[in-house]
Amino acid sequence: MKLKFIFIALIFFLPAISVCATGGEADQRFEQGNKLYLQHDYAGAVQQYEAILHSGYENGELYFNLGNAYYKLGKTAEAILNYERAEQLLPGDDDVRFNLRLANLQVVDKIDAVPKFFLYRWFDSLLTMLPLSTLGWTMYTLFLLTLISLSVFLLSPSFRAKRLSLAAALAAGTLLVLSLVLFTTESYRESNTSYAIVMSDVANIKSAPDTKGSDLFVLHKGVKVQVLDEVDNWKKIRLADGKVGWIPENECEVI
Repeated sequence: MKLKFIFIALIFFLPAISVCATGGEADQRFEQGNKLYLQHDYAGAVQQYEAILHSGYENGELYFNLGNAYYKLGKTAEAILNYERAEQLLPGDDDVRFNLRLANLQVVDKIDAVPKFFLYRWFDSLLTMLPLSTLGWTMYTLFLLTLISLSVFLLSPSFRAKRLSLAAALAAGTLLVLSLVLFTTESYRESNTSYAIVMSDVANIKSAPDTKGSDLFVLHKGVKVQVLDEVDNWKKIRLADGKVGWIPENECEVI
């Protein structure tokens, strides 16, 4: 497994995976982009992949391959942006995570995140591993299992069957509640939390959404920030270490 990751990190091999449900033209562009990448024409590959996105189609493999091509061109911020987008569509994918970590090593600013309570870290990692679609099907399955177990408990004349079905109903019901909590939390996060990547070589973070505001600190391209608010052409951001400030919206791009 480690050998696989090292292989990906060194040559960023592009799998010949078709873009799902994008139509013939998008599939052709995707395949052409893969061929250009393998021919070391990374700029040409980027052009093909970006054309697919501009036509309105997207998926995790497309963003992953685009990130690989940008990385090969030495455009770290663009690579990180597309790896982050790929991770949203392919949560838990080891290849995406590995390449994202590799690209982040090129970022100038090393920001230490505020330590989190271990239970919160566990809960957060669980959310990352389970996308909303998976949680939705899990809840549906657990709901059916709970109903079936309760039906057996109410209708079965056997005491042993009643005991087993009640235990199954309690177990399935408990997992159903946990899945519901996870689903609600993740839905709230996706609808209320936004992140962006700093795209400017040097970004002066201001104390207010104004060019006359005081300079608080400086960020360099590739840094991931949380977007808290927007005013005119400015975005209020927060770093992983808790620092807050304002950045011009043209110096960052939302993931």
